[in-house]
Amino acid sequence: MRSIQEIEAFVARFYPNARILLTPFGYPVTFSALAQNTSQTANINIAANADFLFLAVRHRAQIGAAQTISSVTAPFVRLLLTDSGTNEQYTNGAVDILNYSTEGGYDHQLPYPRLVSGRSALTLVASNYAPTAETYTTLDVFLEGCLIRQQSN
Repeated sequence: MRSIQEIEAFVARFYPNARILLTPFGYPVTFSALAQNTSQTANINIAANADFLFLAVRHRAQIGAAQTISSVTAPFVRLLLTDSGTNEQYTNGAVDILNYSTEGGYDHQLPYPRLVSGRSALTLVASNYAPTAETYTTLDVFLEGCLIRQQSN
């Protein structure tokens, strides 16, 4: 887990000589009824009055069968993240969601924070590649980070 001081130092490199306010923030997305061999797309609009420092992804996949903490299985889902403002993909292609996130257990962060400009958007494409007919009734994805605002002097 990155410390607050590390995050502040990272952000300060992009806003030299500016007073900044970091506010913990996240963007949730829910994909519903994600059936085998299908994909769904969701867009997240980044706040107009702040940039977003993207630090981590969290997810929860729900299937029709009852699950407990001890019986949760890894979802057969690939995720492609694209910064719509720059049209830059975060990976060369869709990757297994477990490359970004885990369903609990331990902290899993992006290897390097991503700075996303305010008034831009992120596009998420989730694809179910389950080997058998499995539908995720919901797939919740949470993009965790901080809003960055410059303070007037």
